[in-house]
Amino acid sequence: MPVKHAHNQCAAQSQSRSVTPAEWLIVALGAALLFAAILNAQQLQSANDRSRWCTVWALVERGTYRIDEIDKQHGWTTIDKVLHEGHLYSSKPPLQSTAVAGIYWIVKNVFGLDLLKQTADTTRVILLIVNWLPMVLSFIVLARLLARSSENQITRLVALATFCCGSLVTGYATTLNNHSVAAMCLVFTLAPLLRIVSDDSRTGSDFALVGFWAALVCCHELPAALLGIAVFVMLSRKSVPQTVKWFVPAALIPLTAYFVTNWMATGGWKPFYMFYGTEKYLYEINGVRSYWHTPHGMDQSLDSPLTYFFHCVIGHHGIFSLSPIFLFVVVSSFQKDWLSGSRLRPAIVLGGALSVAVLGFYLTRTDNYNYGGNTFGLRWMIWLTPFWVLAMVPTLERFTTRRAGLALTLALLGVSVYSSASSARNPWGESWLFQQMEQAGWIDYSDPPPKFPFERNLHSWFATLPNENADSAWIEFTVAGSSVSVAGIRSDTLRLYSQGRKMIEDDLVQTLRVVWNENCSDEKSATFDLNVLAFEDGRTMAEQIPISNVKASDFSRFELLTLLRGMPTDREFRPATTRHIGTTVRKNAFRCQLAATQDYLTSRSSGRRFRYRCESWLTDELPFGVAQFVMSEYDAQSGELFKRRRFRVTAFGR
Repeated sequence: MPVKHAHNQCAAQSQSRSVTPAEWLIVALGAALLFAAILNAQQLQSANDRSRWCTVWALVERGTYRIDEIDKQHGWTTIDKVLHEGHLYSSKPPLQSTAVAGIYWIVKNVFGLDLLKQTADTTRVILLIVNWLPMVLSFIVLARLLARSSENQITRLVALATFCCGSLVTGYATTLNNHSVAAMCLVFTLAPLLRIVSDDSRTGSDFALVGFWAALVCCHELPAALLGIAVFVMLSRKSVPQTVKWFVPAALIPLTAYFVTNWMATGGWKPFYMFYGTEKYLYEINGVRSYWHTPHGMDQSLDSPLTYFFHCVIGHHGIFSLSPIFLFVVVSSFQKDWLSGSRLRPAIVLGGALSVAVLGFYLTRTDNYNYGGNTFGLRWMIWLTPFWVLAMVPTLERFTTRRAGLALTLALLGVSVYSSASSARNPWGESWLFQQMEQAGWIDYSDPPPKFPFERNLHSWFATLPNENADSAWIEFTVAGSSVSVAGIRSDTLRLYSQGRKMIEDDLVQTLRVVWNENCSDEKSATFDLNVLAFEDGRTMAEQIPISNVKASDFSRFELLTLLRGMPTDREFRPATTRHIGTTVRKNAFRCQLAATQDYLTSRSSGRRFRYRCESWLTDELPFGVAQFVMSEYDAQSGELFKRRRFRVTAFGR
């Protein structure tokens, strides 16, 4: 009885402590910083959040989970998609996107904002509703939880500042994602959970709150199913009747919504991401294979288990390297006597067990060692952050009593705040530590340097010459960017003809004819003999077509060479990545290798400096080995685009 009386007295004292003005200031600061970050962050930042936004748009605008239409829009396409029954769907669980679609429907009908036409404004308004507002509420709930759990105000301030300003939870909250949402829901779970297991609360509302929010965490993070099982056991040990009466029905609400929306989207209970590695991910549409056939960069999963563990913990994606304030969690785990009598002990023990289990789960997935993608930190561990914040408290209570300890704490917090602020700009990008390690040459996840399939230099946008038996080979390009292609207004065209090979003295030449706007009033053409040996040796265009080899031309020599090179100067093309180019000449896209070149020139009249660039998509399936080329002109200083003309194949003959 004396022990129980002391426990009740301690609980009463903890409940009497309130949030101090200094703590309210941190909450306000965290709310203001997140608000500004959401307004300034670039939207549709990665394939991950675009995948969810595509579903949101499709649900509201088309009443379907199919994203075929929106995925074709410039800036909206995503690799996080699957092919199901002949249609594209987001690979993300549909519950969150369905809920956000409801918010978008309200925003559109009340404010008239359109997700496709006013993407930035619409996404920011929605993110303020679905991310910022509940995140601020989680700040307040955590502040009250800490006030009840510690008498040391410095400890509470450091812990609260870590969650509000020094963790990746707020960094990811600038985009549409599941990780920061799961972390918020965990805060809403822990507050009533501790009232039950530490303060002996038996109110039905606390049991119901734990059930609802814990289940919602599970709906947003697959490994969090362990959390649901654990809290069910913990509450059952306290009161089986209350658990059955309140916890279970409340938990069934989000779980039912999860499986119902998943059934509506997939026709089954398994979410699409559980089909990873199957034909739903490894598909081909019109000759274009999905990204997951040949993943690039970090998605190649090349690291060994030991290297992977290192970078997960203290490397470029490391929990403790990017957020070193959580080193206090490790200290707490080795000082079990510090937890005795702590109100937070159940949450700290549970959080430690779950952290080890979740990290261990992902370490066993050796076929997918990609750190969650090229992202800022281990995104699939972010939801555990509230556990780590609470686990720091016992250590901070003793560590911050000394000046040296407090100074070290603030230094670790400073690095963590820097990481949080950096991730807020784009959590789907490389971390500052990743960039430093890459620049130092310690890591390299880049794809192997691409090479041309031929052993020669390329100085023109066309890569091959029709052979001697293809006297009538030709190819036509329609030009986009030079004029508007609508009814009554024609588009410019460019044709390149091969008229056979012959010997001129000791040189093998191929006669070519280039025609601009054939059979039109502004037709211009040129016929010339191209030196085949000079072409195959990779010499400059001037050497391939000496002035004596030009038979007839409506172009000046400079204009002709510029047209064939794709830019005013003669620069060697460099190989780049493999791409697929869709055209009107056939249903399937052409698999091409991108080649590009550029140069800088200063105008003699104005003194202005320009950057000229030509990109060519090479393929051996078409005459002259090219499906498309693009000529661009930029202001060298500002990067402003002045002119761009895209030449895409629209007809050919062999």
